[in-house]
Amino acid sequence: MADAMRAMLDELMGKERNVPMDQRKGTDMRFNDPEVCKYALAGLCPYGLFKNTKSDLGVCKYTVHDDDVQWDVVKENWDKLSVKDKDRYGYERELMTLLNQLCRDMNRKIERQKERAIIESSARPLNAEDKARLEAIKSQEVDAMHRSQAMAEAGDVDGSMVCAQQAETYKKQHDTLHTQLTAPERVMTVCEVCGVFINSTDNDQRRQVRKMTEDHLTGKQYLGWKAIRDEQTRLQEQLANQRLPPPPSRPSEEARPSHRDREREREPRRERDRERSHSSRDHHRSRHTSDREPENGRRSSSHSHRERSPSRKRSRPHERKREREQLFDGEGRSSRH
Repeated sequence: MADAMRAMLDELMGKERNVPMDQRKGTDMRFNDPEVCKYALAGLCPYGLFKNTKSDLGVCKYTVHDDDVQWDVVKENWDKLSVKDKDRYGYERELMTLLNQLCRDMNRKIERQKERAIIESSARPLNAEDKARLEAIKSQEVDAMHRSQAMAEAGDVDGSMVCAQQAETYKKQHDTLHTQLTAPERVMTVCEVCGVFINSTDNDQRRQVRKMTEDHLTGKQYLGWKAIRDEQTRLQEQLANQRLPPPPSRPSEEARPSHRDREREREPRRERDRERSHSSRDHHRSRHTSDREPENGRRSSSHSHRERSPSRKRSRPHERKREREQLFDGEGRSSRH
C-alpha cells in the first residue's frame, strides 16, 4: 500500500518532491530530454485519452507529460523553435506515424463492427405458428375482396364498399403483425469515429435515442478518437505544406496546342534528324573508302615491283654477253693492225 501511494506521489509531484528547490537536479529540464513526451510536444499524446476504457492504449514510453510542474516551461521552449528546427527533431513525424497506425487499426475494427451490426439488425425468421397466423389473416383479406367484387357486380354498391373496407383492415393487420414478428431484437449502428455500437430496441429505448446519442458524443471514447483524427488531419496538412511544392497549373484548352500544331513542330525536327543520319552515313562511307585506297596502292606497287624484278634478272646475262662480244671485237681489231 505504501509503495503504491509513493508511486502515485512520484507521478503527481515528481521524485524530488521533498528536495528543496535549489537542490533539485531536474530544474533545468529541456524538451529534448529522453523522459519528456515527444507526442505531447508535437500536439497530442494518445496514451492518456482512454484510461479505464475498452480502448486503453497502455502506458506511454515517455514519463513526463503535460501534468508535470515544469511542463509549461518545456512547452514554451519548444514552441519558440522555427518550423525548420522542429522538423529537424522529427517529433511531429513520430506522432504522425503513431496516429496513422492507430487510425488504421480503428478503421479495421469499424469494418468488422459494421458486419456484425448487419447480422444483428437483420429480420428474424418466422416460425410455423407465426406463418399460420399470417396466412389466416391473408385468407380473410382475400375473401373480403371477393365478396366486394361479387356485390359490385350484383349492384350492391354499399355492401361492396363495406367488404372493401374490411379487406383493407385485414391487410393492415397482416402488415403490422408481419413487422412485429420479423423485427430484429435490436437495431445496431456503428459510430464512424470510435467504432462503438449504438443500440435501439423497444419503444422505450427508442424514446431515449436522442439522449443516448448525446451521451455518446460526450463520452470519453468518442472525444478521444475525435481528438486523434483531428490531430492526424492537422499534421497531414502541415507536413504536406512543408514538403510538397504547389501543383503545376494546368493549361487551358485554348492555350493547349492542337494535334496539327504538334505535328508541324515535329516535322522540322524530323527533317534535321534525317539529314544528320544521311550525312553520318556519307561520312562513314568516305572514311571507309579513304582507308582502303592506301592499302590498294600498297598492294599494286608491291605487285608491280614483283613483276619488274624478273625482267631485270633476265636482262643482266644479255648485257654481260654483249660486253664480252665488244671486248673480243676490240682485241681482234688491235691484232690486225
